[in-house]
Amino acid sequence: MNKKRAFLAFIAGIAFAGNIFSYSQSQMFQKPGVMGDSLSHGFYGATVESKTQNWAYPVLVARQAGSNVSYNTLKGPFINLEDVLNLDCGPICIASTIIGGNAATVSLPTHAGITGAEYTSALYTSGQCQDINAKKWEKEWYWKKIGWFWYPTYRWVQVADCQKPDKFHQYGLRSSGTQVQIMEKVQPSFVLGTVAANHVLCTALHTSLDCLDEARYKRDVRETMRRIRNIGNVKGGVLFSIPNVTAISYLEEYSDPQGRYAYSGLKAFYRNGVSNPSEVLDAGEVNTITNFLAMLNNELKAQAAAMNWAFADIKVAFDDVKENGRPIVAPNGYSPGNAHANWPLPGKPGVFGLDGVHPNRYGHSIMANEMIGAINAQYGFSIPKVNEYSAWYYDSLNRNPIDLKGFLSNNIIGQFISWLINIFV
Repeated sequence: MNKKRAFLAFIAGIAFAGNIFSYSQSQMFQKPGVMGDSLSHGFYGATVESKTQNWAYPVLVARQAGSNVSYNTLKGPFINLEDVLNLDCGPICIASTIIGGNAATVSLPTHAGITGAEYTSALYTSGQCQDINAKKWEKEWYWKKIGWFWYPTYRWVQVADCQKPDKFHQYGLRSSGTQVQIMEKVQPSFVLGTVAANHVLCTALHTSLDCLDEARYKRDVRETMRRIRNIGNVKGGVLFSIPNVTAISYLEEYSDPQGRYAYSGLKAFYRNGVSNPSEVLDAGEVNTITNFLAMLNNELKAQAAAMNWAFADIKVAFDDVKENGRPIVAPNGYSPGNAHANWPLPGKPGVFGLDGVHPNRYGHSIMANEMIGAINAQYGFSIPKVNEYSAWYYDSLNRNPIDLKGFLSNNIIGQFISWLINIFV
């Protein structure tokens, strides 16, 4: 009996796979939908704005596949460090971008990726509520009758507790719902659905393990995929692994002058030193993060397999860039060199923006190409890859590098900024 069931399951799997692979590229990408975080949103140098949204990897993948995605265009909050340091953004520009807002809006975005998102917020955070399921107790007044006498009294009732989300969610999602709700409304034919990075990137940004929550991550990624699976129009999709967050440019090696173990390890690049163990990730903490990352990526890979989706191993690609560099070669054979896992410096192309966390324009082209390669391999398509040399050529930060660390260390204004960061951050 068990053998019969296994055989029937095998036949059913073949039939399902046959149905998946019978779709053409144009059918699969008739209406792509995007869930994601700052990587998909186009966060760059401490902000999100129209030019950075336009070069983000989901836009590139959809465009190369002959399709497009729509999104609410942002003009902040926060600032573009490259523009400020190049004196292309003055006081009025800085004030405007810090406040933020929308440059253009759509009624229902097909690209719902939002800076700061993770699978939990993809389920529960809309453009209007931090948690659409949150409740609170309130007094409800009513008139009560005793005999012939009426008097006012109250009872406690549960009501929605709609707290405002961060500005990225407000401006990015507006009144469309949560990311998952938007996908359910859009009914996409293909989904770019990775919202995992912030479940582990938080450790690098805060040099702390407090944010790691395996149970919550697994619960919410599985619930997200269950709901996506129930969208009848979805024909395929792609997930990708998260790179080693302890190897990003935001972190750098630090050895305590007094040899104290808890004060040595990885610190944020902008810190001159370490005055508290909470400002550094020691070797033991890095090992914990590495193990959590492996679990996180294994879960993503399993979810992709269960959905018959493509899976791009961005971690392997990033490790290769870190170790060997990525050749940048023009059609005529000219090469400015190999790009590495750093922000660009003179004579040293790089894949990061000035925050040391998010890709620059060239970095997004690499991400897009890794996903395109995985999609082509999974579905038998021939989506052309992004021209990485062209992406590097039009990447202003790669063509005109800014030495941010040098600015923070050697410039009087930079030294003051660095001092403020070390005091208040």
